[in-house]
Amino acid sequence: MVRLNDADVRPAHRGEFRVLVAARRTGLGQVRGYLAADILRRLSERCRLVPSVVDLLPHQEDGLRAICAALNIHPPRQTLTPPAGADALADLFAGAVRAPVFDVGIRVAGEDAGAGVARLAAQWIEVADPAPAQTARPLAERLGLGEEPLLVRMMLMRHGYGEALGDGWDHNGASRTLARWRELVARWARSPSGPMSPRYAGAITAAFADGLDTAAALREMAALADDPGEPDGVKFETFAAADMLFGLDLARDVGR
Repeated sequence: MVRLNDADVRPAHRGEFRVLVAARRTGLGQVRGYLAADILRRLSERCRLVPSVVDLLPHQEDGLRAICAALNIHPPRQTLTPPAGADALADLFAGAVRAPVFDVGIRVAGEDAGAGVARLAAQWIEVADPAPAQTARPLAERLGLGEEPLLVRMMLMRHGYGEALGDGWDHNGASRTLARWRELVARWARSPSGPMSPRYAGAITAAFADGLDTAAALREMAALADDPGEPDGVKFETFAAADMLFGLDLARDVGR
């Protein structure tokens, strides 16, 4: 279904794809972990699997949940609280847990059964200390959520889930792109409908499935927007379907 770090990630339970978010410490890495899990959830739905996102109780939970809601990140199905949740963790991921990347743990075929779960449970209980003091600037402010929080989601997706963000973000460029795409989708919605573009729809889905390469998927969207060979109705249907993966509310202005 998807490859991460050159390993095929396969559902461990028939018809269900379970994702474990183990990002307890507050910060940008924590938000990126929840975003990666949300993308996996959306991708598993595209593959007709039932997604089950489980997380370990994070520090400063209320603030994190508010940020996730602003970024269109769905809340987890279940939150495990240490130390009592260790047994539930082992039950949910009875085979193995992939070594976390951005603190996102997922079942991968080939790992020694139970080893990953036992290691993660031990680490989880060991660090189950009180939440650190609140930083001088709240995380939402440091992220720059502002009036359009989904800009942050878009800027994060311009980088791979394991890629360094660098010193700064192109906030203005992302803002222009998001506003333009929403304007185009609203305009395309008034055109005769057509089937999705097989070329672009396939390339976008393939990018997500190949290491959650959201940056490549965004480039395919930009190419489609500017492709004069694709009818407007086709562009609308392709953008609308792709946004089920991106979560950027691209059809927000349709009908306004």
